[in-house]
Amino acid sequence: MKKNKIFYGWFIILGAFLLIFLDGLLLYSFGVLLPSIEAKYGLSNASVASIFSVRCLVFAFSMILFGKLTDKYKPQKVIFFGGLLSALGIFLTAFSTSKIALFFNYGVLTGLGDGAFYVPAIVIAQRWFNKRRDFAVGLATTGVPISGLVVNPLSAYILKETNLETTLIVLSIITLLFLFGAFLMKESPEEMNLEPYGGKFPKEEDDIENSWSSSSAIKTLSFNILYLQLVLGMLSFLIVVTFQYDLALERGFNILTSSLAPASIAAGSFFGRLVAGFLSDYVDRNKILFSVFLGQALSVFIILNSSTIYGFILFGITFGFCYAGWIPIFPSKLKDFYGKANSGVIYGIFGTGFSISAIFGPPLGGYLIDKFGTYEYGLYFCIVVCLIAAFLSLLIKKPTKI
Repeated sequence: MKKNKIFYGWFIILGAFLLIFLDGLLLYSFGVLLPSIEAKYGLSNASVASIFSVRCLVFAFSMILFGKLTDKYKPQKVIFFGGLLSALGIFLTAFSTSKIALFFNYGVLTGLGDGAFYVPAIVIAQRWFNKRRDFAVGLATTGVPISGLVVNPLSAYILKETNLETTLIVLSIITLLFLFGAFLMKESPEEMNLEPYGGKFPKEEDDIENSWSSSSAIKTLSFNILYLQLVLGMLSFLIVVTFQYDLALERGFNILTSSLAPASIAAGSFFGRLVAGFLSDYVDRNKILFSVFLGQALSVFIILNSSTIYGFILFGITFGFCYAGWIPIFPSKLKDFYGKANSGVIYGIFGTGFSISAIFGPPLGGYLIDKFGTYEYGLYFCIVVCLIAAFLSLLIKKPTKI
């Protein structure tokens, strides 16, 4: 690694940031668009939430697909193809004239393309950093909260001034612009005659012979504990992020003020990723996982007792900080446990946990709202699943390859 210029790995992180920003665009914008979609198509909370679940189900498939492609092919082509699919899906959603078209354009096309943003960005970013890896990955994944801070108010403003269709067209244009990040992505330091930041990886991580196959990795207890934690943490997050904006509207806040509620989660998430990534060089990762899942559970009590926008913002910052704390930890745990050779497909399989959560989380939250006429039961559910995830951290151990 040359000392007289910026290490190219930081440009990899910039590219990953831009791509993961697009993942955040699809995630955070839905909560703002949800009331307008309900009104246009005459759908219930549960029905609209199921569109998001369809997208995430397709996203699960695409994560495995693009994970495999990332292990085999140049990342630029893989990412760019997926990005075009997402942009097309958002654009066509603006012109959907039926519920079926809405489900296909937003649910299927954007879900399929989304896998090309997150998985390749995370997998490639890890290859460039031996030291400061969690911090680098955490920095890249701040694209999600930054997206929330920008996209939520922007979407709310465009909705207020124009309509749902115009908002979707603008979001599709943003997607195309941010695909520039694909051109920064290089497969590995070796491609540019460089070493990873901090020197070469330990042999057990970098050697193909010491890497696990995906079929072997997913059979280990540790993989399944980490996977269950991901599902539980995301169940809580997705229920909150889907309905927090709607809850703020119900409690009497206007459209622009209500958009601050989910945006505050994004703000907390930004710092949570960086702090957890920094601490992981000094604190055992299992302890970090226990702490942030516990904090995620306890923070929900704030919104249960909040009647002002300041309470919503405090909740969002606290909840977002803790939720984001486990984001950069999981990829490093997987690479440490299972090696480099099949890291793309292994993380792709692991990432399906995001989608499993989305399949059940928003519809369950919508069902509880529709049935009981209150958001409280969904929030209590969020507390319970995060507490379970916290205590699962005590059971994680590095698996032994037989």
